[in-house]
Amino acid sequence: MFGLKKTPPSPAPADPTPKDDLSALLDAFGRVLAAYGQGSFDLPGRPASETIDELDRWRLHVVLGVPLEDGEHRAASERDFAGAARAFCEHRRDEKQFVESALADLRDALWTCVQRVHVAVQADTNADSSTTTQISRVQRAIQGLETGAVKGEVMEAIARIEQITQQRQATQREAYRSLAERIESMGTQLHVAVRESETDALTSLGNRKRYSVVAERAVQMFALQRAPVAIMMMDLDGLKAINDARGHGAGDAVIEAFAGCLHKVFLGDCDELCRIGGDEFVALLPNTTQALCARLATRLLDTVGGTVAPHGEAGPLLSVSVGYAEIQPGDDVATWTARADAAMYRAKAAGKARTDGLNASGIAEAA
Repeated sequence: MFGLKKTPPSPAPADPTPKDDLSALLDAFGRVLAAYGQGSFDLPGRPASETIDELDRWRLHVVLGVPLEDGEHRAASERDFAGAARAFCEHRRDEKQFVESALADLRDALWTCVQRVHVAVQADTNADSSTTTQISRVQRAIQGLETGAVKGEVMEAIARIEQITQQRQATQREAYRSLAERIESMGTQLHVAVRESETDALTSLGNRKRYSVVAERAVQMFALQRAPVAIMMMDLDGLKAINDARGHGAGDAVIEAFAGCLHKVFLGDCDELCRIGGDEFVALLPNTTQALCARLATRLLDTVGGTVAPHGEAGPLLSVSVGYAEIQPGDDVATWTARADAAMYRAKAAGKARTDGLNASGIAEAA
């Protein structure tokens, strides 16, 4: 009997997607879902807030592995990417149908307005024609008078009335045009002024004034809804040393690079990112529990630690100390912020690149 030659087992195929590439893909997909959620609007029977919440659940699921329902966090290979894509496509289809229907209704409404304006213009034209006819009759009647002085006075009065009427119409048109331009300009200037007054010039993040506004609103909304919301206080480690050694230009580059890290980590469409001091930052995170905040803080440390220094030196950008706190019943902005700030100082005291927060039992938890 001839023996059969055994074929050696084929080597397992290499993972076609390196871990770094997968992380970049997850970041990109999460940012697409976040950007799409920001542009959501109310649909018949479905408010925009509902769409935003659903897309945010999918974003947290595919990027961080947060379960859609109760359960353990999912590894990347176990996440429902097809479900996320399907949800995205369904929302896009529903919005497309709604927009097409709304545009058709708008065209009908505009055409009705045009017809009404046309009728109104015709009525004004007829009125002007009647006035002109009446003036002509007056002119012919006056021309039959024998007294030249009366004729001259009346003719002058009629001419003056016509001149005044024309000037008034021209003045009104110019006044309406000028008023419309001023209103539009003032509206634009007011919008820009509000944005500039609440924006940090270097990073384009919110400033301390913006944080005060959004934090106060978050406290008020929590009192009504009891939905979880957390704040994360961040302080850059070693920024003063960079400023002293390489100048404030290098320090500014570091701050801008750190702002870029924040945008990579905090993808929620309602997340508010603010710079409240030279090296102090804060993130206000709606619908974020203490546990999720802890994972985001760890992810921020990893992102910052892997960023190349923009000031020309080898090695990591710098490190950041992070403290976080979920809002509790009875909190106001001051007590809530102070709790997160104290956690941040505990993290800084423990060493660079640390996080610290309070769990539900009020016990410090540092990493």
